[in-house]
Amino acid sequence: MKKVRWGIIGTGQIAHLFASDFCHVKAGELRAVASRNKVSADAFSAEFDIELAFFDYFSLINSNEVDAIYIATPHVYHYDLTKACILAGKAVLCEKPFTINESQSKELYDLALEHNVFVMEAMWTRFNPVIEQVVEWVEEGEIGTLNSIQASFNFIGPTDPNHRLMNLELGGGALLDIGIYPVFLAQLFFGKPDFVQNQAVIGDTDVDLFEQILLGWESGQLASLDASLISCNPNRATLSGSEGYIEIDSEWFKAKSCRIVGADNSERAIEFDFPGNGYQFEVDEVNRCLEEGLLQSPNHSWKDSLELIATLDEIRQDIGLYYPGETAEGHHHHDEEDLHEHHHEHSHHKH
Repeated sequence: MKKVRWGIIGTGQIAHLFASDFCHVKAGELRAVASRNKVSADAFSAEFDIELAFFDYFSLINSNEVDAIYIATPHVYHYDLTKACILAGKAVLCEKPFTINESQSKELYDLALEHNVFVMEAMWTRFNPVIEQVVEWVEEGEIGTLNSIQASFNFIGPTDPNHRLMNLELGGGALLDIGIYPVFLAQLFFGKPDFVQNQAVIGDTDVDLFEQILLGWESGQLASLDASLISCNPNRATLSGSEGYIEIDSEWFKAKSCRIVGADNSERAIEFDFPGNGYQFEVDEVNRCLEEGLLQSPNHSWKDSLELIATLDEIRQDIGLYYPGETAEGHHHHDEEDLHEHHHEHSHHKH
């Protein structure tokens, strides 16, 4: 297998986790990193023994030294950077959410198709061995008919109003950052929901701090999900079926163990002993797809990604949460009056 040469854009926390797990990748080489800050680019390249450090994103994007680029910047920059990578003919693994809304995502997937470039949203959880195992169990009918999913992703987030998670300008809030995981899990098994209900708490910086989401399907399934930047939680996931249930252990989105419990309470547990956090598996998937000449992964396809962001759009619309450049009607700049009305309308959600 030809060694795919990788570059990383961004040097934040997620880029660090990704780079730490890269040594467990089957075939691939971490060749370059880019940051707009020279000091952090140099520090990152030294820490992970990366040969090339760039001090602006476009030098990396246009470099002949890399084949694939992992984008780990705040959400609002994903669209522009992914677009630049596609136009430069570089394969892309872009952190989730792929972009901040469905229309941006659709445009990029269309562009990737037109330019014949591989692109994938970095839904790393999809490639975790535990999730693969759970999918297999469900497909094999081990718990009968799967009819309900409960999943949480909660942690105590930063209080600094300028932190990307608290900053509306950077696409902050619980939903796009962590709520995307429980929604992903529900849609992995049931597809795009027919009904979306939710309750959210909006914080002082106008981003969502906490939500509880109820999804429903015409065919009779339900998912009860929550995401929070202000609560502690075991972060387990339960898949309930007509003949038993599956529990994915804490923290389910990067779990190393899961169990299946029958209607008679018989229990069968399975543990996976993989190193690191499991970011290596999504890289293996990209490398495999590139080797096979695919433009998208069959396991987290463009359609999967679009259906995921469409649900998140719907949830945000419901709570009146818009990012710069978006409006209720389309995704264009809204005038002040519009903005004021939204705040007024949803002031009862204020935390």
